[in-house]
Order: sequence, then C-alpha cells, then structure tokens
Amino acid sequence: MMSNRIYYATIKDKRVKLDNPREFNKIFNEFDGQAIEISIKPIGAKRNDKQNRFYWKVIVGELSKDFGYTKGEMHKALKLKFDINSTAKLSVSEFRDYIESIIHWASSEYNFDFSTILEQS
Repeated sequence: MMSNRIYYATIKDKRVKLDNPREFNKIFNEFDGQAIEISIKPIGAKRNDKQNRFYWKVIVGELSKDFGYTKGEMHKALKLKFDINSTAKLSVSEFRDYIESIIHWASSEYNFDFSTILEQS
C-alpha cells in the first residue's frame, strides 16, 4: 500500500503548476483505478534563514555532538523521530513547532539543557 504523499504546486490563472510534475505523474499513475483524496491548502511563509541557522547550529549541531552523529545523520534522525518529510517546506510556525518539539523531547528524554547553549550564543 502506498503511503500518503504531499506535493507542492502553485495555482496561477486557474492552472496548477506542480513543483515536481515528473514525480507527481509517476505516483499519480500508480493510483489508476483507485479512489483518492485530494486536499488543497496554502503553505504559508516558508521557514526563514534565522530559524534555519538556529536549527543547524544549536539544535542539530549540539545534539549531534551529544549523540555522536554527524549533523546530516542527526537531521535525518530528527526528521524520522518527528515524522517530517522535509524541513524545507515547513512554514515559519510549523518550523517553530518542530524546533520546540525537539527541545522538549531532548530535555525530557535525555535531560539535554539548551539554556546554557543559548546563553553562550
């Protein structure tokens, strides 16, 4: 069974322009003959550079040191843990919620203290 997929597009002049039409068409063809659900909602403002720098330097950077992972491995592990396909498409508020979830998880499960790191930044 195929898992849910999210595809991004822009609607302009009553036409849909897919961000990745080749991949969309491949998956679309796999659902031939099946009933599907289509949902449309605005994405909102994408995460910003300040959030991204904080995420990579403080969140991913410090956790990767503590867990013994590379930054790339830590990023992948966090996305898997919190069921995030891509952080690049998250809105400002979604990315904030993601970061807050990581901070809460790391502090409650591993007693990781971000406050001392934030004071040094």
